[in-house]
Amino acid sequence: MKIFRIFCAAVAAVVALSIFSGCSKITVDKQVTDGSRSSEITIHTFVTSESVTASESTTLPPPEYSAPEQTVASLDTQSVTQPVKEFVLPEDFDQKMSELMEKYSCNQSCNPENIPCGCQPELEAVVDEEGNIVTPRDRVVSIYFRDMESGFEYTLNDNVHYPVASTIKIPFVIYVYQKIDSGEIDPETVLTYEKRHYFGGTGVIVEGDFGQQYTVAQLLELAITRSDNVAYEMLKDLTTWADFEAYLTEIGMTHVEDVRKSKQKICTESAGADGRLLAQYLTSGAGSVETFKEDLLQTRIKMIRSQYPVYRKYGWANFSFHDIAYVDAPHPYVLAVLTNLDGAEDDVFRMFREISDIFEELGNGELSEE
Repeated sequence: MKIFRIFCAAVAAVVALSIFSGCSKITVDKQVTDGSRSSEITIHTFVTSESVTASESTTLPPPEYSAPEQTVASLDTQSVTQPVKEFVLPEDFDQKMSELMEKYSCNQSCNPENIPCGCQPELEAVVDEEGNIVTPRDRVVSIYFRDMESGFEYTLNDNVHYPVASTIKIPFVIYVYQKIDSGEIDPETVLTYEKRHYFGGTGVIVEGDFGQQYTVAQLLELAITRSDNVAYEMLKDLTTWADFEAYLTEIGMTHVEDVRKSKQKICTESAGADGRLLAQYLTSGAGSVETFKEDLLQTRIKMIRSQYPVYRKYGWANFSFHDIAYVDAPHPYVLAVLTNLDGAEDDVFRMFREISDIFEELGNGELSEE
């Protein structure tokens, strides 16, 4: 078994770098089983509160990662360092991931900076006059996983940015629910569908006429269960984009292209921020949590799967087929799978199921005490 120990000093370094550089990481190079190329696997580690001393309290992660109150030895502020929790990664994990990526012909070491490398999610295949493909577009998958008890994180292809699609509805809906919980927004407020709200794609409101009226509560439900684009546009009337953009930055979306007003992007860093926010809110005990949970369980397209409750929101658009979920397993975890694939391809749902199976094993795993 490979054991990844989570130390206090590492946390301070990782958190500090993630705040100021946006993409801090510990990188371990792995060889693909055929030996033809290397695949970059990024592992982030965060410490649990048991190992943080009073003098290090300023290095704790932002509020969304907050852990239970630390244990102190006495009133003289001397802390007792508790046993450090360790995340145990199965020995065959790397092999399974490499075999799965090979099986579905996915580039395991995509570097979009190498142009034209063929792995940019939005790069179309260019065909010459004779019908030959000049620049093929690779199949690319990015993965983010976080064990919520230990803070252990795993990422694959973390430098790839995809169209965000409807995954943006995760932080936005939570943003609105938090305002409902605080009394800033009344869920029974009625909003009217106007021409300026029109947005094609998924949803049911777009099938009706302008002038339809919906409560905020109804729009929130439609935005999640039907991924209703018009519902999302109507809910935007409740806030300003500048305020929401500041909220995105606050929760960890530090890349400019992830929070711009149009053509938003998403990478594993931002998907991780969405997933951690989702986990934090669903376990917060806030007044709207149970309603939100019901909607997340009723999303129409199910990619990430588990025998345990999967609270998810998918996104599907050109060059993007994503799913971000909080799985309430024995060891709860966040899993995000971002791709430049299409849900209409026969093998894509099978790939999501197989990825889900690999990480569900981790959710069933054990944390040991040092």
